[in-house]
Amino acid sequence: MIPDRLRSASDSLTNGVLLAMSCATAVLLLLPTLVVVLASFTSTAYLSFPPERISLRWYARLLSSPEILRAGRVSVSVACLATMGSLVMGLMTAFPLARGRFKGRDAVLAFTLAPLMLPSVVLGIALLFFFGFLGVRLTLVTLVASHILITFPYVTRTCTAALFHADPVLEEAGFSLGATRWQTLWHVTLPLLLPGVAVGSGFAFIESFDNLALSIFVAGQRQETLPMRLFQLLITDIDPVVAAVSTILIAASFLLLFVLTRLAGFRQLVGVVGGGSQPSVG
Repeated sequence: MIPDRLRSASDSLTNGVLLAMSCATAVLLLLPTLVVVLASFTSTAYLSFPPERISLRWYARLLSSPEILRAGRVSVSVACLATMGSLVMGLMTAFPLARGRFKGRDAVLAFTLAPLMLPSVVLGIALLFFFGFLGVRLTLVTLVASHILITFPYVTRTCTAALFHADPVLEEAGFSLGATRWQTLWHVTLPLLLPGVAVGSGFAFIESFDNLALSIFVAGQRQETLPMRLFQLLITDIDPVVAAVSTILIAASFLLLFVLTRLAGFRQLVGVVGGGSQPSVG
């Protein structure tokens, strides 16, 4: 038997080590972000940290740059279309995975997550050859279709988990009260799915908006996304406007994270990011 005093000291030491590791990880993640944010307020024509003088010069440059604004509109459009497509495909896939009774559901679920396992560069090259083999020109359609391929696994995962944990008694109660299948789906099942839909759609939007490696291969000449534009600016010259755009994207990401946490809860959010509890569908 371990004495209570020794056990308490061991627990305190363990908690202290875990806290120190958590703080070190947080600093490692947030410090580069802080450097980018502060560098975006520099007044010089080059990136400098710390900035010699606080200025909004590069934010004004950002708002007056037609190339960056156009690329931003393309990214938002592609991300919205890809998210909607992922939502449709994810829901259509989630229902049979969570409620169906057939052999090989584990294999089907693993197959739906396969696009997340492949490096984006490899997937981009494969799609480029695939579209070329079919004789399809690279346009907005090919860009959106490719983004749906890498975003619908998020919606599939969250909606499958939400359906798996939803109480079927609620749906049975709807049927017993005379509701049709569509009425039960609309008034009972879909509200139960809202947390999963919100989290999956949020991560699908972020993944699409932030994607660079895949977009380079499947975007047409007129479909330059914001990450592609920023990458081009970094190749030609380290323009401080990149830091300004990055700061806005960081703020938008934190805002979206806050909204998702409020809508779906912290547990649901962590389940998607960290792999959480995934229903066994063997």
